[in-house]
Amino acid sequence: MKLWQKISVATLLVAAIFGIRVYFVWKERHEPVVVKNQRQDRPLTDDDVVQPRKLYIDDLKSAKTLIGKTIWIQAGYELDYYPYSSHSVVFAHKAGVLPSIQAMDIKDVVLAKAPAGLVSRVPHGDKQVYAVFTMPGDAKQYATAIGYEQGSDSTYYCDDVFYYDDPHQLYKHWPADVWQAVDQHQPKAGMNELQTAMALGVMQQSDSSSYGDRSVTYDAGGKKWSVSFQHNKATTVQAE
Repeated sequence: MKLWQKISVATLLVAAIFGIRVYFVWKERHEPVVVKNQRQDRPLTDDDVVQPRKLYIDDLKSAKTLIGKTIWIQAGYELDYYPYSSHSVVFAHKAGVLPSIQAMDIKDVVLAKAPAGLVSRVPHGDKQVYAVFTMPGDAKQYATAIGYEQGSDSTYYCDDVFYYDDPHQLYKHWPADVWQAVDQHQPKAGMNELQTAMALGVMQQSDSSSYGDRSVTYDAGGKKWSVSFQHNKATTVQAE
């Protein structure tokens, strides 16, 4: 085969390969696109869109902005409280544990050194920070720890344990019978996990991480409850 013939054959071969490649590219771009099924996100509920307000309290000065205001317990059955008399926390006589959505009228914010043997969910630090308050229908003053100071550092839990707005208004879309059960701290079938936790507090254990589809045990100030949920609705409610 002569040289010019070899060159012609090689050129035709390259042209053929290029043509095949162009065809497959054209075919790929013009075929219908198959869209894979995408994961369906859970639609937002009315509860999901509620965002409780934060005040970002991080020192004694900002904590004192609570004085004169009404706040509500968000972390139910978490905070011990004590009588407050003659500008002192009476540690020897614990008054109880604050239940969910308890309204509190803040009278003062003070520093106090807790006894070494006092069991508290708030670290002792050098001194604890206490909110002094009264409750509706009770003129006596009480105190509960909201943070602590350690040297020049301080830690406050206000945004985690309080509502700064009435939860009855935040969740006003809840039916009246649900709010009645929450206010009485008596869960009932049909309530969702948030409603149940608002009734019974945050001291709980569960058999699964599948929120809304699991069994949960609550410790409501020493009273135990077991609640099973399916599709975020309580199906069985038992007091232990």
